[in-house]
Amino acid sequence: MEVVVALLVLEVAVVAAVGTLTVASRTLTEADRLERMVADAEGVLDSLAGESWPTVGTLVQAGSEVSWVVDSAGRADVRAVTPVGDTVFTLVTVLGQ
Repeated sequence: MEVVVALLVLEVAVVAAVGTLTVASRTLTEADRLERMVADAEGVLDSLAGESWPTVGTLVQAGSEVSWVVDSAGRADVRAVTPVGDTVFTLVTVLGQ
């Protein structure tokens, strides 16, 4: 009887470990995507600082999308969107020349 209980406890522990691994893997994937989107937005803002305004554009990489709108006063709205259309972040800043 003790062996059955021990095996049951071991099975529960293994299932819990697999569940934790799955959550950790998903979190790492989301963090990598966010890091890539922030780097893309940073590059876009660096490029926009030297361009004439107004301007509009979109950068699509690995299924993620970073879009921007800059008005004639230099106000930039940068938005990052996941492949399913969820907004990850929106950044609003004023560019200087």
